Order: sequence, then structure tokens, then C-alpha cells
Amino acid sequence: MSVPDAVSSDIITAQPRAARWGFWATCAWGIAIMAATTLAQLGAMVIVVIVWSMIESASVPTNSKVASSHAIVLSTVTLATLPVTLLVIGLATRFARVRFADYVALKPVDGAAIRLGLACTLAYLVMVDGLGYVSGRGLSVPFVMELYDTARASGTVVLMLIAVTVAAPISEELMFRGFLFRGWAASRIGAAGAIVLTSAIWVGLHVQYDLVTMGEIFGLGLLFGWLRVRTGSTLTTIGLH
Repeated sequence: MSVPDAVSSDIITAQPRAARWGFWATCAWGIAIMAATTLAQLGAMVIVVIVWSMIESASVPTNSKVASSHAIVLSTVTLATLPVTLLVIGLATRFARVRFADYVALKPVDGAAIRLGLACTLAYLVMVDGLGYVSGRGLSVPFVMELYDTARASGTVVLMLIAVTVAAPISEELMFRGFLFRGWAASRIGAAGAIVLTSAIWVGLHVQYDLVTMGEIFGLGLLFGWLRVRTGSTLTTIGLH
């Protein structure tokens, strides 16, 4: 892995002479993050199934498809992902000799940026839900409904909410709109290329949904990427996520 190069003007973080990893080094770190989080998820899943079997074996999911949409399993796996993501990104930024918060653009945003983000996101969601309703597809997503049903049945609604509204947004946004975007946007593909690339890979983490929903997630990724550039902060996308 090469030493991170310096750029004369970092338009993404507004920090002059900011060091960052190049395109391929960013790819390598991205693979390392995904590998580490996958191992953490597998370990968390094994532990939760073992403990669950010891407590109430009759209710343990019998196959991977059922387990992936069960609130207990998904919440545990999602919560296990966050510290590992922070650890690997922390190592990458340390080797780049840049403060973690500066590298992933954890910058305060003003009220105008917040209002812009909310307006754009709400408009996008209204458009997507409207198209779903008009086409007869409906507003509900089966995976989400199954997740909520199992959370309510197992009494883990609070745990599920913490996982999907706190842990998942932080880990995913710091990785995609934070770390990966930083390195790729400063490379030859530019900010536009980084927006498309991070959105495409982000969709790959949501294969539990149908193709239409995955397409909507890709569109949301493009919007979040644009807001990342427009506001200069990942705090915007973390909050909106």
C-alpha cells in the first residue's frame, strides 16, 4: 500500500494540503473494512444463535433467509459492525496522518444545509412512494415488515431501532460518504464518479430487498453523495440516513 499523497486543495473537506489515500489504496482499505465487518457479523450471528438456542431453542430461525430478517439477528449483526468499521477506518486515517474527523468530514453543518438535506430527501421519498402507490406496488417493503413483526414479537423493537437508526447510518455513511468518497473523489474519477461508485457498492449491502427497492436505494445514494459534496459534511448524510 502506497503512502497517501497530498493535494493542493481538498474541495471535499476544505482542508488545504490534506493527505488522503489514492484511488487503489482506498479500494484496498475498503476491502479490508468489508472483510473485517463480515467476520464480525458472522461471529455475532454465531454467538447470538448459540445463546438463543440455550435459552429458547424452539424459536431459533431454521435457515439463513429467515434469520436475516429476524430483528434479534439483524440488530446484533448491525451493532457488531459499527465498532469494527470505526476501528479499521481509524487505522486507515492514522496511517494517512490525518485526524479521523477531518478525513471523513465530520464537520458541523448550518441550518440551511439541514433544511436543504431534509427537503431533498423528503421530496425523493415522496416521489418514490408515490410511484410505488400509482404502479400498484404498494408502500410497504416485505423485508421491513418481517423485521418489524419479529421485533414486536420478541420484544426487541428498541434494540432494532437503535441498530437501524443509529448504528447502521453511522457505519455505512462513514464508510461510503466518508472514507471511500474522500479518496475516490480526489482521484481521476472526481466527485461525480465517487458518488456513482459509492452508491453502486452501497446497494450491494442491501441485497435482501427486491430489485425495485434496490434501485430506489441507489437513487438515494446518489442524493446523499450530492448532499455530501454540497454541504461538505458526512454529518448531513448520517442524520438523513
